[in-house]
Amino acid sequence: MPDFFIPANVIDALGNYINAGGPVVIALLCSTFLMWLLISERILYFTFTHRKLYRSKNESWDRRDDRSTWEAYAYRERLISEMRVENQRNLGIIKALVLITPLLGLLGTVTGMIEVFQVIVDTGASNARLMASGISRATIPTMTGLAVSLTGVLAINYLERKHTRSVAQLSHDLEVESGMGYGSHRRLTDSAMDSAEVNITPLLDIVFILLIFFIVTATFLDEVGIGLTSPQDDPPEDQTRPPPTLMLTVRNDGFVMVDAVRMVDPRSVTPIVEAFTAENPRGVVLLNAAPDAQVETTVLVLDQTRMAGVDPAVAIQQR
Repeated sequence: MPDFFIPANVIDALGNYINAGGPVVIALLCSTFLMWLLISERILYFTFTHRKLYRSKNESWDRRDDRSTWEAYAYRERLISEMRVENQRNLGIIKALVLITPLLGLLGTVTGMIEVFQVIVDTGASNARLMASGISRATIPTMTGLAVSLTGVLAINYLERKHTRSVAQLSHDLEVESGMGYGSHRRLTDSAMDSAEVNITPLLDIVFILLIFFIVTATFLDEVGIGLTSPQDDPPEDQTRPPPTLMLTVRNDGFVMVDAVRMVDPRSVTPIVEAFTAENPRGVVLLNAAPDAQVETTVLVLDQTRMAGVDPAVAIQQR
């Protein structure tokens, strides 16, 4: 037994198919189930019940002796009309479902395209990997709708042929004698042919699919250039004012002078720099080392400053 026919595998495949196609596929599957349920009922009717109904109409006509009056022709017309009504039961619903399924596929195409466009808006590029979900939601409902509609068209044509042949055969078998202006084998069928209907839904689906194809295969380039900003007549005050500065001077005795005001231990420079940057985000930290300052002390102060998240400007005095 193939793995595909295992119920668990069938359920998993159906779940993956619905997830890839989106909620429109659920509506398509429901309409497909209803359409084929009605088609199966009609096939069973033409296979079994229709023969009994056909024989009963012929027997009713054979039991009648009068076949030349207007009443006889009206009775014959009634028998054929009853046959037609039974043959055409649920055919209108089936035709409506055949027309609805391509429209549902078109709805799925539009919703998938909206998702594709949203990816382009968010990323600014046509990335096929990111648009895969939207493309599947645009193509799978289209494929499902067209496939279901195709099978429905074949089934409705078969049922229509069975109906036309049975009505024509019954009209031929129920003979009336000449009189009252009616022929002996007059058929009670519609003389006017059904007008051809033009359904452009598949064409719209193809147009949308081609549009998605062009979007996926297109390349969105970001042009590299230099942004130029014209100088302002009156620049803001914060652009003309020099930024605040924290001066750290390393002495030769191993201590550090902060802004030439106070002397601190080199290991306590980090909180001082953090407090300064918190008050002055645009501030600049300058590290000045005396000519005879110890290298270890200067490196320690530099590390302390970088631990505070600031890369200072270093200046070493010459002797």
